[in-house]
Amino acid sequence: MNISVIGLGKLGLCTAACFAAAGHRVTGYDMHDQLRLELRKGICPIDETGLPALLERAGSNLQIADSCQEAVANSEITLIIVPTPSMQNGRFTNQYVVRVLEDLVPALQAKNGFHVVDVVSTVMPGSAEREFIPLLEGKTGKRCGIDFGLVYNPEFIALGSVVRDFLNPDMVLIGASDERSGNMVQELYTTTCVSAPSFQVMSLINAEITKISLNCFVTMKISYANALAELCEQVPGADVDAVTKAVGADSRVGGKYLKGGIGFGGPCFPRDNIAFQAFAEEFGAEALLGKAVVSVNNSIPQRLLGRITAHCAQPAQVVLMGMSYKADTHIVEESQAVMLAQLLLNTGYSVTVHDPRALGAVRQVLGDAVRYCSDPYQAAAGAKAIILLTDWPEYRELDWTRIAAQSSAPCLLLDAWRTAHAAAAAGLLYCPVGVHTQLEAQG
Repeated sequence: MNISVIGLGKLGLCTAACFAAAGHRVTGYDMHDQLRLELRKGICPIDETGLPALLERAGSNLQIADSCQEAVANSEITLIIVPTPSMQNGRFTNQYVVRVLEDLVPALQAKNGFHVVDVVSTVMPGSAEREFIPLLEGKTGKRCGIDFGLVYNPEFIALGSVVRDFLNPDMVLIGASDERSGNMVQELYTTTCVSAPSFQVMSLINAEITKISLNCFVTMKISYANALAELCEQVPGADVDAVTKAVGADSRVGGKYLKGGIGFGGPCFPRDNIAFQAFAEEFGAEALLGKAVVSVNNSIPQRLLGRITAHCAQPAQVVLMGMSYKADTHIVEESQAVMLAQLLLNTGYSVTVHDPRALGAVRQVLGDAVRYCSDPYQAAAGAKAIILLTDWPEYRELDWTRIAAQSSAPCLLLDAWRTAHAAAAAGLLYCPVGVHTQLEAQG
């Protein structure tokens, strides 16, 4: 198929590359001149696992246009993948989506054939029917469902595994203005996905509600597991992993995302919860579960701080290992590791941070307030407490005897994901999150 992708950021470029590598002819456009220039030179401008190799496979199937109109003119489906930032009231703004829709109007007017406009960006429920369709019909003079189609087709991916998630989805969500548009988008994904996903084709409003509510449900599982972890820490003999393993084995629950550790972060989950609450309030409802999920999530950095202060007083040296909001990405947006660093600094501790990929991003947030180390063993020098936060694979291979030798005994190792069991034998005071552990204050 001939498709165009407007917006070549973290998600947009991966999407374009996946379609092109599958044999579709893709025309991409992004408003940033430098990004388009780098792509034409064969430079991958986005730090995402597997993307450089995917762009090589895409080859000439991926072309970069100089305008939105050019991209639309050369395609039968246009995917819009631009930011929808949160406003102060928690709702998403559609200003960038609207800007793209206005830009593609001339090309849509000039087309003789049927064209599908596919909004991939996460939007507030009601956006398509209240705003997008009236805009396109009003400015083009064409009728939605007859002359053109509108689809809402958000994706369910995680940074660091965008390519894998895109090609192997459990479900592809398609909200369509008409049957023809829905079928065209379903064919596009059928011929691209490696897996055989479930296609959920529905109305535009139902798809908009589904996207935001599914993400909120996932965060509910995360917060539930973290609430269990907090409880297990207080109960002698309790272990959150034993509990969640059994709970997740029940098919009514499922084990995905049911693991006590640190809270959720990143560019999607936190804001989706707030937006869902704003959406509910708009219609006179109250998202009580969502409020509880956010409350549990927000409490975790303070709870971790409490474990640290119970062991050592400021200005002791505390080392945070893993600063990105999850492994396999450099993104620190809404990272609970960064939040913990700020709490420690405000309390008077000296803070050292290590991360395999996110130190540059952390520096943009914390500046010179913390010490940065690219070597985990150097980071441990003089540490009174070491906190394992992001579950990077590299941390599972650390020599804990060497870490212990660098630290200031007795040194606490607070392990959010319970992967460093060898640390206890190495001489560190091993304290796994979600497991009852009795430690004495060390001063």
